[in-house]
Amino acid sequence: MKDKFLEIIEKKVLNFINAESLINERDSILICISGGSDSFALAEILHRISPQYNYTLHLLYIDHHVRQNTEEEKLLIKDYANKKNIPFTILNIYPDNLSEKTLRDERYKIIEEFAQKNGFTKIALGHTLDDNIETIIMNFLRGYGLEGLTSIPPKRDKIIRPILVLTKKETTEYCNKKEIKYKEDFTNYLPITLRNKVRYQLIPFLRDIIDQFPQSLINQNIILNWDQELLKNISTEYSDKYIKSNMDGFEFNYNNWSNIPNAIKVRILKNIFNKMGENITIDGLIYLMNKLSKRRKTGNIAIMNTIKIYKHGDKVYFIKKTLEENYEYILSIPDSLKLPSGYEIITEIIEDNKESIKFDDLWHVYFDYDKIKTDKLIVRNWREGDKIKPFGLKGKSKKLQDLFIDKKIPKWKRLEIPLIFWENELLWVVGVARSNIAPITEDTKRILHIMAKKEV
Repeated sequence: MKDKFLEIIEKKVLNFINAESLINERDSILICISGGSDSFALAEILHRISPQYNYTLHLLYIDHHVRQNTEEEKLLIKDYANKKNIPFTILNIYPDNLSEKTLRDERYKIIEEFAQKNGFTKIALGHTLDDNIETIIMNFLRGYGLEGLTSIPPKRDKIIRPILVLTKKETTEYCNKKEIKYKEDFTNYLPITLRNKVRYQLIPFLRDIIDQFPQSLINQNIILNWDQELLKNISTEYSDKYIKSNMDGFEFNYNNWSNIPNAIKVRILKNIFNKMGENITIDGLIYLMNKLSKRRKTGNIAIMNTIKIYKHGDKVYFIKKTLEENYEYILSIPDSLKLPSGYEIITEIIEDNKESIKFDDLWHVYFDYDKIKTDKLIVRNWREGDKIKPFGLKGKSKKLQDLFIDKKIPKWKRLEIPLIFWENELLWVVGVARSNIAPITEDTKRILHIMAKKEV
């Protein structure tokens, strides 16, 4: 006769999987297993209900080589996998930094790379309701705002958390009733991390003083998720209306900024940083919000990690900071060159094919190659005193600084624009102006084509 408790647990997880649409038929699921009761319960429950979805399973254990007692865990996983006829893999990593965040980031990176390489459609993690409650409390204590209080999501891309509906007590009892051997990591019981202090010190205290805890926190979390979804949709509408992307990053009109509620401003800023490959802390958000609240003339607002925030006229720009203030490279012909500012410069020789020329495209320039006769060019950024011989000045030079002013190019952008030199002659200010040197004529036989691309 089947144990009623086991039936309830498996039914609870199955209902959660269906409600959150975590698994599809014929999925290939990679289960991340640590050796503890949570991950063994995850593996066993997914194994038990697999006939209903016709999916395949694979166990993955990652050894960080931080602890010395992992061999017993590996043997338990190997024994369980063999009994259930589930394939398994053990991966070893040797991180230089042993901080909790570094280990977590490295673990996720390895897991996702392994899943991608081997074609797994889902990655199952053994987070429980206890982990969820602990995360909400930790995020509140760290000051992560409303978004930080909306808990661990049941799914994100390939990642799913099927037992997020179970408590730690339930996963432990489930394994015991199924006679599944497991080994908890002893470091989980040491008060050396914020999570462990919350788990063993703060949560017992909250249970003692609040009769409704943790259900009160779970109910609040449901309401906050609704609020968060509304604010997310509103911030998307504001972003679509006011925020524009450009070749360098993002921009908005400063006069519109005061019309946006602060709760939406925060989400817009976080979204800009995420799209530019950076995370911004709560302290950073508050700092930047204060900076943007003060009216200022043209100039720097802030530099945060690799992002520079700059005001020019009525516009505020978010751009990737150049990794090198001054740079100079040799570019062969034909060849390509990637610059620290995100530009890529490409050269090629066109043999008497004037039909391919795009004279009206600022990102393509063409020269009579037989008048230049060189196998390399110099690519660098602006220096004080640089000059160009533009068309219309009958061979006279014009200072680049005056050209930048005429073209209304802000100061922050001037150092990032690549300049293409042939010996001491400036051929091209990329995307801005071409010199009158070696123009294409009817007699041109070979054409030097220089093209530029820009990554945001």
